[in-house]
Amino acid sequence: MALRISAIVPTLNEEEGIAGTLASLRQAGLDEVVVVDGGSRDATAALARAQADRVLEALGGLFAQLNRGAAEARGDVLVFHYADVDFPAAGRAAIEGAFESGGLAGGAFALGFRSPLLRYAVIARGAGLRNRLGVGPFGDQSIFARAEVFRRIGGYRPGAFLEDLDLVRRLKREGAFRILGERVRASVRRWERNGVVPTLLEHWKLTLLYLAGRGRAASEAARAARDLRTVR
Repeated sequence: MALRISAIVPTLNEEEGIAGTLASLRQAGLDEVVVVDGGSRDATAALARAQADRVLEALGGLFAQLNRGAAEARGDVLVFHYADVDFPAAGRAAIEGAFESGGLAGGAFALGFRSPLLRYAVIARGAGLRNRLGVGPFGDQSIFARAEVFRRIGGYRPGAFLEDLDLVRRLKREGAFRILGERVRASVRRWERNGVVPTLLEHWKLTLLYLAGRGRAASEAARAARDLRTVR
């Protein structure tokens, strides 16, 4: 039986790019698109209604929005896809192929960027290396999970240190987790606004703190993580 695949897209003031993001999901042939808005003050919700199956609202931040969408989605597989990321055209086929082998709890896509600049290609390669070392992926790689597994383990845990890495770690306990070869294409706006080097250093700092374990340093870093990872 064919898998039914649902995408959950959290939004907050994304009127500039939400139409293109949702179009990429539709073009890939996903069965359901659920947008969960965090209280946008622009036309995000209205634009989303033109392409999404449902537009919900949830306050409380990114991971509360993702959990709300997951609770409402009807798919066998849930794809958590950020609003400033383009989904690959072959993404659906890649997910279906990954689940054919059995025993898969979830996975994610390789990271790419919308920019042709060399520095972003280098950053994407670094993300791939980090994934191969067992750290990641982060949410901008469109993490996906078998719906029943996601719900059984309690979904995202808002307040956990690096909630997306926390989810990945728990998914890996339930079965195989695979990084697919197809690339999502993420916006570079945060990198450009905050500076490439400072943003990269902050990401690696958070990664090292995650590897070192939770503690007082991690709680301080959690505040920085929330700034970096506010709903796109």
